[in-house]
Amino acid sequence: MAKLTIFVSATIVAIFIGTSAQAAPHGEAPSPSPAVEEIGESRPPGENMAITPVEQVNSVSQATAPRYYMARQALVFRGGLASDFPKLDFSDSVTGVSYLFPKFLSPQLEAGADLHENGRGHMYAGARWTYFQRSYFRPSAKLALDHFVDAKYGLGTLARIEDWFVRGGGSLEYTIWNPYSIRFDAEMLLSFEETKIVTTIGISRGW
Repeated sequence: MAKLTIFVSATIVAIFIGTSAQAAPHGEAPSPSPAVEEIGESRPPGENMAITPVEQVNSVSQATAPRYYMARQALVFRGGLASDFPKLDFSDSVTGVSYLFPKFLSPQLEAGADLHENGRGHMYAGARWTYFQRSYFRPSAKLALDHFVDAKYGLGTLARIEDWFVRGGGSLEYTIWNPYSIRFDAEMLLSFEETKIVTTIGISRGW
């Protein structure tokens, strides 16, 4: 009985000693590992959270911006040479002016007059068909009724059927400084008695 009492007492004392040893806190907190300190020093707080701004890219640059010709009407001053056909001598100088009537879409009405040498000239009115009408490069074709005028005969040329022509031709026009363009014309005039060719180059002012 005495041995049993001693064994129980020793067991109770051992339990109390083990419990107090586990509950006792350490005197100092464990120091952080060197690897953690190095990561904290090399990466400042918030650096990984920074947002890098995105550069905006323009889809159409200024160099490739489309060129738009806005004029609906134009006044053309031109000069050149004329020749009989098939005899090509181009000895007759020509100075002319023409007006393209306002209209947004082709064809447009056109009227003009050319002054030739020795008091002679041509007046005409007709239609012009322009391709790529709103671009800087605009080829076109024309068809007009033309009347030959001679200062010696005055209005008498109106009654002469041989003084009436059909004028047709083509043009190449390019805008060099909007709204100013340079234009090259090549035209043929047909009547019952003769055929003429006229080539001119001129400046067009649109608005």
